Amino acid sequence: MYSISAINYVILTALLCGALFMFFQGLHKRWTLVASGKPWFGRAVSRQAIAAKLNWRAFLTRGVLLSRLIKRPASGIAHLLLFFGALIEIVGHGAFPLSWLHVDVYGGWFGSVVMEGGRELAGIAMLLGVLFLTFRRILAPDRLTVHKVRRGFLSMEILLTAIVVLGFAAEAFRLTDPAAHSQAEFLGRAIASMMHGLGTDVLVSGNLVMWWLHGLMGVAFIALATRTPMSHMVLGPINSALAHPRAGINLSPIDFDAEDDTGKDPVFGAARLADLSQKHLMDFSSCLWCGRCHETCPAAQTGKPLSPKKVMATCAEYLEQGKVDDVGLIDELGQEAIFNCTTCGACVEQCPVSNNPAEAILEFRRHFVMDRSEMPDTMAAANRNLESRGHPFVGTGANPEDWRKDLDVPLFVPEETEYLLWIGCSVTYEERAQQIARAMVRILDAAGVSYGILEEARCTGDPAKMMGNEMQFQEIAMGNIEEFQDMKVQKVITMCAHCFNSFDRYYPELGATWQTIPHAVLIDRLIKSGELNVTRDDARTITFHDPCYLARHNDIVDETRGAVAAVGRLIEMPRNRKDSFCCGAGGGNYWGGQGGNARISDVRTEEALATGAERIATSCSFCLLMLTSSVGKHTEARKVFDIAELVADALPARPPTAN
Repeated sequence: MYSISAINYVILTALLCGALFMFFQGLHKRWTLVASGKPWFGRAVSRQAIAAKLNWRAFLTRGVLLSRLIKRPASGIAHLLLFFGALIEIVGHGAFPLSWLHVDVYGGWFGSVVMEGGRELAGIAMLLGVLFLTFRRILAPDRLTVHKVRRGFLSMEILLTAIVVLGFAAEAFRLTDPAAHSQAEFLGRAIASMMHGLGTDVLVSGNLVMWWLHGLMGVAFIALATRTPMSHMVLGPINSALAHPRAGINLSPIDFDAEDDTGKDPVFGAARLADLSQKHLMDFSSCLWCGRCHETCPAAQTGKPLSPKKVMATCAEYLEQGKVDDVGLIDELGQEAIFNCTTCGACVEQCPVSNNPAEAILEFRRHFVMDRSEMPDTMAAANRNLESRGHPFVGTGANPEDWRKDLDVPLFVPEETEYLLWIGCSVTYEERAQQIARAMVRILDAAGVSYGILEEARCTGDPAKMMGNEMQFQEIAMGNIEEFQDMKVQKVITMCAHCFNSFDRYYPELGATWQTIPHAVLIDRLIKSGELNVTRDDARTITFHDPCYLARHNDIVDETRGAVAAVGRLIEMPRNRKDSFCCGAGGGNYWGGQGGNARISDVRTEEALATGAERIATSCSFCLLMLTSSVGKHTEARKVFDIAELVADALPARPPTAN
């Protein structure tokens, strides 16, 4: 028999132990660098602190089932073949050494079909997966090469290919043994059938040589894995397990009263890696540099300086070099690029290992604004106006009462009114957006909903927070929370996706307790419950633009479509739901967003017009304003509408008033 002697297993096992030592040593080095960030698990890392942060759903779906990779079917299938093939091979090879201890794990149906056949199919799956990934690395798409190229992937993929090929070669030599009766290892047996002309000595020696080459390369791969980009195989699932349970951007509040442990003046935001949390540093360490964030970033795709891939790769390089205290990082990233971010969350949604580039970018933005008092001029003007006049709309000629002219709109009465209809700054001060509120009043009246408004118009503070001025946001938010509590507000309707996101995500951290509902969600609910009757026109074609702050940030996609489908025929754009393309207004870019080779809203508008739909619908006042501006370059006809406007137009005609 061409058996491998016990001493060979002993030596290989010793080498494997050494490789595992290097594997875990590499992980420890990475954790040491990650630990230099601000504590994310708490001051004392404990099992309880770690368990409290675990996101098992993300770990299973993204880390194990690779759900985000499957969005690109070819790449996703290749990764699945490689991942699960390797997993089965590891289990199978783990049982293989038992044979030289005279433990028969390969006998009978289980051994033949499950152990041998399973490993054979797993090996083929690995080979197909790694070959695809290797050739894709050689013939790399732009996203893999733009800005920065991750070195080390190709060499490790070639090594992995060699391991799989040598595994089948070793199997073939083993199966030339007359005593071998395996039928399930069909590929190895097919290769072995072509080798019987070789002499017995050659076959015995070849069996041993191939076994050792396969084993040594496998050991080398394990030893190098955590010291090369292949570390993502471990770090990716771990990082997904640590992902925030809520989608989108979750920007931590700043405690402005807290004292710095060092006794120095506190640093607002981040200028260096040490100013960021350990989770952010874990993101940089896990980053694949795959460029999926770059491909979906509206700023990057319209030629602006920002590329989330470049931000992540630059930070990853600083981390790898141990430059955690280098304050030159923020200037290398650049102020213009940092303020290009629209906070749309596309990079967050697409990342296969659950990184959050947008959060890191916003921490750098906070530092520019609150520590260095630097921001683009147009954003600075909006911030000054927000501070002095309570809203960011510079030069507006609208008065706060203009939107309700000729309307009988009730004021909110504590303990009597069910809903507070939050008007918000854009609906108050932008003439086009005022039509949303007027339509919403008609809808609420038609449905018999108990609602009221505040006597004075105001802002949630979202523009300040997303432009980096957390201090101003908290001041505005605390004022709103105090008034809402005094008025015993329990339910709030918003007509702006940014208002909803602030109320629902950030206000509870400051003490808010009310329930917030987007107007599109309420409209859909009223229609489905029969409280609101509308007339549907099948000839009316409508395409829908998903606001980033509803779809990606808050998983609201079905309710908006339900409201649209109730009044007309929905035609989807190619990029829709959580994969929607931004309008360009977020992150304060309504007051900026210039530069590059195109306006973001122009790109989205052309996509909407290409559907051939008669109307473009959305459910956010800022999206409405941006798309309306861009459509005006193509036609003078009114084509962009808020959901509330479409539904209000579909209400049954009111009966004439009796004399």
